[in-house]
Amino acid sequence: MSKILKWILLFSIICFGGYMLAEWKMKKEVISFLERKVPNHVDFSYDDLTISLLHGDISFTDVAVVSLGKQTSSCEIKVNADELSVKGFSYWQILFQNSIFIKNLTLSKPHLNFKTCPDTKDNDDANQSNPINLLKEIFVEELIFESGVVEIWDDDEAIKLIAVDEINLSLKNVVTDPDIIKKYVPFTFGSYHIDILNFNAPLGEFERLKMKSMVVNNSTIDINNISLATIYSKSALSKKIRYERDHINLFIPLLKVDNHNYLATNDSLHINFKELLLSEPNLDIYRDKSRLEDFRNKPLYGKLLQKLPFKVAIDSVFIEKGAIVYEEDIPNDASAGALSFQNLNVAISNLSNIESEDALKINLDANLMGAGKFYLDWQFNVFDPRSAFLISGGLSNFNTANLNEFLVPNLRTKTTGTIDQLYFTISGDEYTSTGDIKMSYEDFKFQVLNKERNGVKKILSFIGNLFVNDGSKTDADGYRYGDISAERVRHKSFFNYLWINLQDGLLSVLTGNGKKD
Repeated sequence: MSKILKWILLFSIICFGGYMLAEWKMKKEVISFLERKVPNHVDFSYDDLTISLLHGDISFTDVAVVSLGKQTSSCEIKVNADELSVKGFSYWQILFQNSIFIKNLTLSKPHLNFKTCPDTKDNDDANQSNPINLLKEIFVEELIFESGVVEIWDDDEAIKLIAVDEINLSLKNVVTDPDIIKKYVPFTFGSYHIDILNFNAPLGEFERLKMKSMVVNNSTIDINNISLATIYSKSALSKKIRYERDHINLFIPLLKVDNHNYLATNDSLHINFKELLLSEPNLDIYRDKSRLEDFRNKPLYGKLLQKLPFKVAIDSVFIEKGAIVYEEDIPNDASAGALSFQNLNVAISNLSNIESEDALKINLDANLMGAGKFYLDWQFNVFDPRSAFLISGGLSNFNTANLNEFLVPNLRTKTTGTIDQLYFTISGDEYTSTGDIKMSYEDFKFQVLNKERNGVKKILSFIGNLFVNDGSKTDADGYRYGDISAERVRHKSFFNYLWINLQDGLLSVLTGNGKKD
């Protein structure tokens, strides 16, 4: 072997040995860094650590992280992952520019288990008195969560608040520094993409929210197969409640948001959507009227929006081809009475709880009981101290016999006749309302049924119809006119308020002189 080859071989051995020594030394430094810098309330463990100095890669396998509350063990975060890999670590950045640069940070198949903290002063003080301190800026070109599972439990780990079967997340250009890390959101990022499969969360004691899939990026949100439903059957719910409560079943095949953004300032979250679309939602509501009536005051929708724990501003909301069925079951042997709207289309503008002079406006049209054409225009200012509102609407080509399915079991009345055209306008506030109504109709009559609803109380029906104009005495355009005056029942919903306004107006048209004031 020539002298040159010997020197080359010796140099290679020295270089290889030096590289292996450097990797060994780097591994010791990483282990020492974790032992020194990981806080006492965080337990970080792993099965194996591999390092490639040449590529700037660090990899931990079978990672486990447990973070306990700093002053209480009843708040914790557990993370288990197949692998935590750091790729493209820049030595130049950390040595000469006093920052940490990572090309890619990936958490593979993480299982995230969160247990919420009890809302106590001690816990608040703990979180506020132990801020995270950084000495350098950290920049990650891409942060990836790959095939993750998420579970969030209540503080005693008895109720699973949120469950996600699979989440895939990609954040680009993630940055934090000594100032950013102390803010409400401790990092910034550029573009992002999130895929979620099988989201499941209880909403209180009686309802549960499920979503089959959700895709979120910088511009849009697409959610498929949303279900919000009472977890009990109708009969089981009635056995569990003392006061009246709606049994609901809402299904939305598609919900889409365009142009969304979020802002966190002063511990307050602001949500802004340009457009929200609900495609073909189907809502079934059932109420067992045999339960006790709840006499607590029900705020109108403006007050409810004000009380949201976050700020929201949605320019436009659209509901396409929806359906609503409302049933009431009163304490007798009759079947539940149903009121339904099909082919429901709604446009809402300025849905917001941020103070503004612009009114929230709602425009809807639907088929009432699968027959009559119904429309409604409704507007109010969310922050109006009187909760003032203005509503106008109409109904056309409606055979009133279609209402008997609802009227017979609930009001013990039965109707015949046709409403050709009906128009109304109502203005009011939280307490009272007034308005006017006009209607063109033919052969309108009603019958009062007996208690068993299988026979007609002929005398009452005859007397009642003596005072009902059959629609023959009208103005030149075929209309009769009436006035509306109503007082809100404050422990009932706004739609009850609307109903008693229409009820008063119909009575005025049918039994009054029918003339326009």
